[in-house]
Amino acid sequence: MNRQIGFSDVDTSERAGELVAYLGRLSELLAGIRRKDYPRLGLGPGSSVLDVGCGAGEVCVELGGLVGPEGRVCGVDLSEAMVEAARVAARNAGASIELRVASAYSLPFDDTSFDAVRAERVFQHLDDPDRALAEMQRVAKPGGRILVMDPDHSQHGISLETELHCRVHDASRAALMRMITNPRVGTRLLGMFRRAGLADVQQVVHVAEMGFSDYVHGTFLEERLASAVREGDVTEEEAREFLAGLTAQHEQGTFYANAVGYTVVGTRP
Repeated sequence: MNRQIGFSDVDTSERAGELVAYLGRLSELLAGIRRKDYPRLGLGPGSSVLDVGCGAGEVCVELGGLVGPEGRVCGVDLSEAMVEAARVAARNAGASIELRVASAYSLPFDDTSFDAVRAERVFQHLDDPDRALAEMQRVAKPGGRILVMDPDHSQHGISLETELHCRVHDASRAALMRMITNPRVGTRLLGMFRRAGLADVQQVVHVAEMGFSDYVHGTFLEERLASAVREGDVTEEEAREFLAGLTAQHEQGTFYANAVGYTVVGTRP
């Protein structure tokens, strides 16, 4: 995941607690979009489903409600800290969920184990997302549904009122693109699914609107600006002016920001 922020190796980042909390806030922001995608998985009572890159486990708990006590929900994440947070979420919800520390490249399950397999905001952080998709396909049953949701970070929208604001925003977005392994993967998912030979491939485009606090903290804006300053793309004074301008918009009620995400779903033949 984010190489400078710490998601690429949460457990050694010295920020594990902060990153777990961040994923919780982001999960709340995206909850409405995510829940619209659940019907695309074709789940019902007794279904089996795997969440790849389960993070702090909120999704696994929701999936448990869809498949019921007779169903099976599994979650994997590369981070022990994330899996432990997911275990806490499962206990608090009274949900029976199988949780394991594992790589998306080597899922610890037999072939054709699940009726549905999903990954949300995971492929953007992988060096080889095609390999991860092949693993998801391997553990899905014939006729099983595979769903991936990821953004294209080049498509953030934000209200900008001056040429300076536009230039600093472009520099901060370039910094984000440097920090993330596959920042444009959202717009590549459709081709990946079709090349993988999946059937009934469909794509849905989502726009997630963000308030001022969500944008500043949910997109690591201050760290992006610091990176842009280090690279010499903007000065510290310009970065401060940019932040002051966004704050003024917020106070005036004119601030707007969004992020664009893509859900692609297909069926294993």
